[in-house]
Amino acid sequence: MSITLSDGTNTIELPAELNWSDRIWSPVAQSFTRGLTGKPIIMTDASQYGRPITLEPPGWMLASLEPQIVSWHNTPEQKLALNFHGETHTVQFRHHEGPGYESTPVRYIIAPGPDHKVIPTFRFITVEP
Repeated sequence: MSITLSDGTNTIELPAELNWSDRIWSPVAQSFTRGLTGKPIIMTDASQYGRPITLEPPGWMLASLEPQIVSWHNTPEQKLALNFHGETHTVQFRHHEGPGYESTPVRYIIAPGPDHKVIPTFRFITVEP
């Protein structure tokens, strides 16, 4: 099984070892307030989209994949198909909580070559296809 990210034209294979750290998520949203009499007013519903998907180490990838990822990251409202080991989601980068994509070099070198590796972190949110 693998992890891929695609815009329909370009597809990138991500490290299969990436961990989906916020996989346990509840779609239930709830608001709570008190009425004039003090009686609680509770409204509850299930969210259809907006699920966070954070993919983080372990796992490394070639830095040569970053230009395409950064291009998608810097395109407002860019929708992507994320296939996480056979489970597909339509996602956008989650910019409202900091950068949607970050990476750290595996090893710091002055002139990185084509085999330079980075440790990526992806922050997505599910959206309507």
